[in-house]
Amino acid sequence: AAHLLFFMNWIILLLNRIYHTPLLLSIYRVVKCIVRLSTGTTELYRLCNATIITQQQLENEGTDEKLDVQDIRVPSNIIYRIDQSIYYSKQLQQEKYQLGITDCSVESILERIVYKKAFPSTRVPAAYVLKYSLIQIYQSNQVLSTVEQHVRTRYDPDNKAHEAQLLLLWSKMKPDTPVERKSKQWVEIGFQGSDPATDFRGMGIQGLNDLVYFVEHYPTHAHSVLQHASHPTYWYPYAIVGINITKFAYQLLESKQLQSYLYQYGTTLDIFQEFYCYLFYHFNQFWISHEPKPTVMDFEAKFIEFKAHITKDLMQKKVMPFASFIHN
Repeated sequence: AAHLLFFMNWIILLLNRIYHTPLLLSIYRVVKCIVRLSTGTTELYRLCNATIITQQQLENEGTDEKLDVQDIRVPSNIIYRIDQSIYYSKQLQQEKYQLGITDCSVESILERIVYKKAFPSTRVPAAYVLKYSLIQIYQSNQVLSTVEQHVRTRYDPDNKAHEAQLLLLWSKMKPDTPVERKSKQWVEIGFQGSDPATDFRGMGIQGLNDLVYFVEHYPTHAHSVLQHASHPTYWYPYAIVGINITKFAYQLLESKQLQSYLYQYGTTLDIFQEFYCYLFYHFNQFWISHEPKPTVMDFEAKFIEFKAHITKDLMQKKVMPFASFIHN
């Protein structure tokens, strides 16, 4: 059973890469068609049913007991594969669209997919795997929708909630130093000028929310990063870099490169912001440990290098929520 699980994980890793390579994807579609014609089953059904069979063998090895549907655990890599299968299916374009709508009915989507993809019924264990996966896919889409809404929400100096959030950022970063709303003091935490509101234009209120999340949840680490960013040897604009990291995290979320991470650790906004904290901390480590010592003039090139490193780590499942990382 252990050898079977290893083989399945290896196959799943290979299939994950197929969806990112157009030529391999075209070949894979031909293979799927041949398998469907020869077995009378669809890829989605095979994925869901194989999950049941594998767990049955692992949980009840050497017995004739059947796996209770409530005991079924759907691995994150299976959810990811189901997500990719739906995303690239020409037959399920409507269902893919509806999974991105806030008030969608997962039950009705389940019924249509079960019908289109030749599941015996909605009551078989394989359909439970599909339903659980659909819920996770829907929730991950809601995370994207929320972040998109925050990115589109411009910082408004007349909005009391926005202003309060900005002043909260200062009080957390510089707890012993009072600040004026428009002051050169803001440069001390990495803004470009006396009015930090102008720096949020690219990422909207999400850029501010992420900066606040980092220092509220991990004050020691945020202050350490600011200390490095303020050091003459390593200097870089803390807040501006933080906003750039929000942009990078958002791009990964929007391009579905964060799906596997979300399915592994949780399809919530907090888990997305934990990823932001992980990114900010690791960028700082990357920056201060780099030889020769970079300057702010090197930022663009080094940030591209950092992004490539993170993208590779995501593919290899080395990335984790910052809370898990610091307690690892």
